[in-house]
Amino acid sequence: MPGRHASDDKRRLRRDLRRAGLLALGGLVVLVGAVFAARTLIGGSADGEPAEAGTAATAAPATTVADTAAPTTAAPATTVVTTAAPTTTTTEPPRPPVRAPSQVGVLVLNATSVGGLAGRLTDQLADLGYRTVPPDNHSENLDTSVIWYVEGYDREAAILSEQVPDADLVLFPGDAPRAPITVVLGAGYRE
Repeated sequence: MPGRHASDDKRRLRRDLRRAGLLALGGLVVLVGAVFAARTLIGGSADGEPAEAGTAATAAPATTVADTAAPTTAAPATTVVTTAAPTTTTTEPPRPPVRAPSQVGVLVLNATSVGGLAGRLTDQLADLGYRTVPPDNHSENLDTSVIWYVEGYDREAAILSEQVPDADLVLFPGDAPRAPITVVLGAGYRE
């Protein structure tokens, strides 16, 4: 029965070749993964160039690597490994909390012909807890109210604008205001 043993040897050889091919393919996949992981940890980019310092990586599309074993008498084995590039995000530093009204100084100016308007709003704001300075008249009449604020008081000015709904919020145009927030009441303001 020498023919029968020869046939078994061929089967064993094929099986051993398939196993060796799969082991070689598995080793190749592990090697590719190790190289990719090492490049990522060391700081290189996917295209082989070093990553620039201080830049944030953006999400990259997934990379697919496919290898096919050398042809044998059995069906070829295919392994697919999918990896995604790491992502880095940058965030703005946290903003300080909004100041309480007792920490916000407010000046109210009257830019209308209605006498006492700035004084009445100043009293209302003081009742709400704002630190008010004595009201005054603006040098010219305005149709629309304006709330001027110094840098860093934009959120406080937005909250204060609930008391003066027709006001435009504007960063203070000058150098030294009498208060961090100045409300200029225009003709559109209604008590």
